[in-house]
Amino acid sequence: MKRLHVLYDAECELCRRVRLWLARQPAYVPLDFIPLQTPDLAQRFPGVAAFRPDQEIVVISDEGAVWWGGHAWITVLWALREYRPWAQRLARPALIPLARQACALVSENRHALSRWFAQADADQLRARLASLPDAGCTRPGPCRVR
Repeated sequence: MKRLHVLYDAECELCRRVRLWLARQPAYVPLDFIPLQTPDLAQRFPGVAAFRPDQEIVVISDEGAVWWGGHAWITVLWALREYRPWAQRLARPALIPLARQACALVSENRHALSRWFAQADADQLRARLASLPDAGCTRPGPCRVR
């Protein structure tokens, strides 16, 4: 296996953030991120819809193996240099159900989590803008945006 294709929802804030985090991690196996919104997704990966990529993470190897849900997350962690030991632990029969449940919980709530991230970003931006000096401010010290 030389590459893993990770399908993600480019319209989901949580998915985009996880994708960016994964892309920054050193990897044994390179990760290729493919948005679900890609027009030729079904032609590129025939039958992928059966794995419900709009509901759970789906990972496809360059050799055609497919993982979804908890197994997909374990596979992605296995590809990363710093997280391979975690993947090996989570792949044990006693922990696979935990990985599956955690993945299902995040997948089922990803839209709510995305709204939370978007709101947190908006709050941070408002706070940052409020701390910037007004361009027309002539007095020393901080000026407030009105």
